[in-house]
Amino acid sequence: MEKVPRVGSAVLVEKDGKFLLGERNKKNAKGFWVIPGGKVEWGETIEQAAIREIKEETGLDIEIIKKIGSKEIINTPADYHRVVFFHLARPKNSDLKYNDDLSDAGFFTIDEIKNMKTVKSVEWVLRKAGYWKD
Repeated sequence: MEKVPRVGSAVLVEKDGKFLLGERNKKNAKGFWVIPGGKVEWGETIEQAAIREIKEETGLDIEIIKKIGSKEIINTPADYHRVVFFHLARPKNSDLKYNDDLSDAGFFTIDEIKNMKTVKSVEWVLRKAGYWKD
């Protein structure tokens, strides 16, 4: 099987100055806190994937506010190569219930996030969106 990069969509969900992160429960980055998201399915737009993935992983319905940016993430030893598009969104409901992809999830302040075990893209996205300041 040919290995090719995959397209992903992830969402920085903001509520009352706090941001949604999930503790990853899958092979790549297991035990690290991530911005929830996943792969874009065939025929699906990046925004449609964002909305679907957040609903599947956290139970939240979201309203996308804007695109933050995209980031290529390569970890060949872990068989991982993605181009991930990140969006900023607000939740339409507050029924947070995560699925098996995550072992935990919640909304956290920037100061809390700075002390958490996160993947590198979390800081990058929060900086790009203008929330993480030194």
